[in-house]
Amino acid sequence: MYEHRYKHGKILEPITPAQFEAALAHPYNAGLAYQAFIVLLYYTGVRVSELLRATKESFQATHVTLYWDVGVRLKHGKHTPPLPLDLAQPHMHLVLEQINHTKKGKRVFDFNRITAWRHMSKSGLGYNHLARLTAITFFLKAGYGVAHIVNWFGISVQTVNSYIGELDLQEMGAVKRER
Repeated sequence: MYEHRYKHGKILEPITPAQFEAALAHPYNAGLAYQAFIVLLYYTGVRVSELLRATKESFQATHVTLYWDVGVRLKHGKHTPPLPLDLAQPHMHLVLEQINHTKKGKRVFDFNRITAWRHMSKSGLGYNHLARLTAITFFLKAGYGVAHIVNWFGISVQTVNSYIGELDLQEMGAVKRER
């Protein structure tokens, strides 16, 4: 289980694919809505409140991509372009299924923040900043620049720089261990 940043120090290790799969398979996340919630958090790294306010109409799908208009981001008040999500990614069918089960004008995830936090915690995903760290780490390793990450997450350059510093130190430590 991951430690909460504010109680036990800063989290430096992203979620591994195996931990993501274990969270989806956890009995506490047996319902479609909870599984789809975990999938979107993992792939997007958005804030829990941003995900909880998503409505059916904020998603548009093509045959290969799901676009999600997050709206005005909760921190810094930025409105980012719709996030393109590859439907070929593992478990994205759960997200589409949840959206299709949602009635027009309704929220896709009809539960509150406390329930969301409980499901993340009990399934071993810790808390939301771990999903954000995971997504940012993925984008940095894939070669995306700071401007791309700022636009995707609606965060400041200073915040991205703190993630870059952590990633650089992790990779430096891994190189030193390989020698």
